Amino acid sequence: MKKILITGGPVYAHLDSVKIITNRFKGGRIAELAYKLAFRDKKIRVTYLCSCGSKQPKALTHPLFGQVNIIYHTGFHDYYKKVLELAPKHDAVILGAAVCNLIPIKPWKKKFPSHNYKVGDRIPIDFTIAPRVIDEVKKVAPKTKLFGFKLLQGVKHKELIDAAYDIVLESGAVCVFANDADCLDRKFAVTKEKGVIEFRPECKDDIYRFILDCVNDKYYSTIEHDKDFDVGSFHCVRGIMLNLLNRYQNKFKGFYGREQYKFGTIAVRLSGTNFFLTTARGKKDMCEFSIVYGVDNSKRKVYATKKATLNAPLLHNIFKRNKDIKAIVHYHENGNDNIPHAPYAPSGTLRDSKGPGRDIYLNSKDYKAFEIEGHGTFELLTEGELYYETESNCYS
Repeated sequence: MKKILITGGPVYAHLDSVKIITNRFKGGRIAELAYKLAFRDKKIRVTYLCSCGSKQPKALTHPLFGQVNIIYHTGFHDYYKKVLELAPKHDAVILGAAVCNLIPIKPWKKKFPSHNYKVGDRIPIDFTIAPRVIDEVKKVAPKTKLFGFKLLQGVKHKELIDAAYDIVLESGAVCVFANDADCLDRKFAVTKEKGVIEFRPECKDDIYRFILDCVNDKYYSTIEHDKDFDVGSFHCVRGIMLNLLNRYQNKFKGFYGREQYKFGTIAVRLSGTNFFLTTARGKKDMCEFSIVYGVDNSKRKVYATKKATLNAPLLHNIFKRNKDIKAIVHYHENGNDNIPHAPYAPSGTLRDSKGPGRDIYLNSKDYKAFEIEGHGTFELLTEGELYYETESNCYS
């Protein structure tokens, strides 16, 4: 059974013992999502954390369905504490609560003494920005799958996406759902690849299915081990890598926030094998490489000299099934309607490498590229499309 912690409704800050600072949201949409997750899958148990006055999901205890256990918090500090206490006990955490992030620095311990003031008096109150709970979840629950929400109002689309992606980077979330207060039912899932997947108001079930798939995803892990390779072949393949990096350099876009990242990867097959040289994981440039010399799909293991790109299982399957493919270039651009498309799945998961829609790479003679929704394009290159460091044919 999968255990999911969901937070919803307003999270208020205390001004004194009876007054609170909050927002206008009651949590109806996230309560509906919690209900769907529990109702439609009997293998899911939902813990719903909210305040007493917010909307709540229907409690389900029928044995044919999942279960919803409702827990209440008494404001920001209690909410913060309970999220971090509960997170390690759950397989996934969905932070959908509308948190009041303006917190009085020194709230009154008792009721504000209004009798000591007269009408028109100004009361100076210092506020601070509250700690962001989502940034702390993976520190206490590193294996949980984390989802967040980011709400802005009246901003440009790029600003909204960048704000959500900043949270993804800082928190390690699977994705953050971004939306504008002027259209609450139109949401955009911003992923680790900075892919953007739109969910329209008329398709309310799409977010539920998206989250459920991600919660059930199984990831590969890497076994790092040095292995001997033919030095001449390695240097030739490395030369091809560098030439392709130069050729496609404008495709690998960086994110310039607190850190700079390069999006995309290149993989080049080592002569006569299914081994390949590819870019390393978590790169700030594209010139750090790893050799992948095996993938075990049944055990979800990647065998490599160092942690390779999360796309390694997918790249391995493409090379294994298409002997004529000598290199693969992946970059984060979508929008080509003339090539096959596959549904989104997080990189490094079994669903990404062997799931629905991935059979489009089985016969490379029919096409030279395909797209994954919200992730980007994969170009499949044959020997004649490569640039060599020397005139010698490294595959002969």
